[in-house]
Amino acid sequence: MKPSLRAIVVVLAAGLLLVQTASAQDTAEAKKQIGFLDRGLAERVKSIRELLRQRKMDTATLQIRGVTEVLEQMARLAREVQKSEPGYSPGLSLDLDDSPALARLSEFKEAKKLALAAAKALNKDCQAASDALLKAKNRQLATIAISALKFTVENAPGRPGGELTEFVVEGAKRLNGYLMDKYIAEPITGGLSEVKLLKDNFVSIADGAKLLKGCEASREKVMAVARAMDAEVKAAQGAAEAEKAWQAFRWMQAAGRARFRVQVVDVSLRALKLTLGGAEVTAGMKGQTLELEAPVVLTARVQDARRQFCLDKRAYAAKTKTIVLEPGPGGGPEDSLVYHSTQGNARSAWLIQEERFDWKPSANSALEDDPRASSGAYWKLEKGRVRWTPRAKPGEQVNVFVKGTLKWRQDQVLPGGKKSQEETNDGSATLVLKLL
Repeated sequence: MKPSLRAIVVVLAAGLLLVQTASAQDTAEAKKQIGFLDRGLAERVKSIRELLRQRKMDTATLQIRGVTEVLEQMARLAREVQKSEPGYSPGLSLDLDDSPALARLSEFKEAKKLALAAAKALNKDCQAASDALLKAKNRQLATIAISALKFTVENAPGRPGGELTEFVVEGAKRLNGYLMDKYIAEPITGGLSEVKLLKDNFVSIADGAKLLKGCEASREKVMAVARAMDAEVKAAQGAAEAEKAWQAFRWMQAAGRARFRVQVVDVSLRALKLTLGGAEVTAGMKGQTLELEAPVVLTARVQDARRQFCLDKRAYAAKTKTIVLEPGPGGGPEDSLVYHSTQGNARSAWLIQEERFDWKPSANSALEDDPRASSGAYWKLEKGRVRWTPRAKPGEQVNVFVKGTLKWRQDQVLPGGKKSQEETNDGSATLVLKLL
């Protein structure tokens, strides 16, 4: 018995429904796998950044290639979904504009550049000091005006156990600001007692020779740093090259990174500047609604009275002639202050020694240290920049607390001798957000 046309249609319709159902299930499963793979990318990239900081370039390169393989798998799944949903784009939580290996490579290149600049400045300093010593010996003088060299050597860049990049940044900024040939004077040939020479910060030829050796040792150290940075550049190039493969998957980011809306529930600030996603957080933001991208970048800086003093002193110097500002070690105008009085021989320098931060996020959010290359007086800043990832549901609140500690050092050269003192200040901030 032949089946009727209606029976055939019913069978075909049932088969089509089964195919469509299977296709819908496959699509849902593909989307689920994409979501699972995407959620794991953040931890992978976090691990890569840590390996790059530790200079484990080979391991970092392998992990970068591992991320590429994950992206390839996500792309295959996304193309399968697009067969039934042509406009589909998964969206990546991975920020393809934030390339950790490329950023690290740039830091090494900048460090090498600064090291060479510092070596050049030191070479100039050593030559000027050597010439001054030779003139003093030729004229058989007991003392020589070489106080600038003494200042530079006694305030040599770097700190015990400090990172090479920190040494270079501070060294280049400070030494470029205190070139020896600017301060070394012609030897005074007579009429001054030994006491007068000492008061004017003159030193003996023997001491000058020791200081010159110190200058030459610093120059060799900077050149060693330059060579080390050159090696780091070559080592980081492989990782940066492997990372370029990520850019081929930008089409999956068409939907944009994870964006979310929040309401500012509470803001508490004490002597601290806090930025959220590049915008400064103020007390007036309380109650406002913001749209953010995950992860959110938070930065902090202590805004203490000493920083304000630096700004006020600069403004005062611009209006009067009683003090003269000297080149400092860099950073912002509130990060250091070096000046001398026109009414005497007093010289004073306020410099940042360290700025440290302690962050405490709520249990339903996560923080990751995310340092950036710093310069000048800011070379000792620690954990001033973090990535904050809320892991809360709409209607829930997340919060973060940060406390910053800022250490200053004042060095003075007075007619009666040298004087030093240290000062420590702190600031804090609390930010509470409600996810909408």
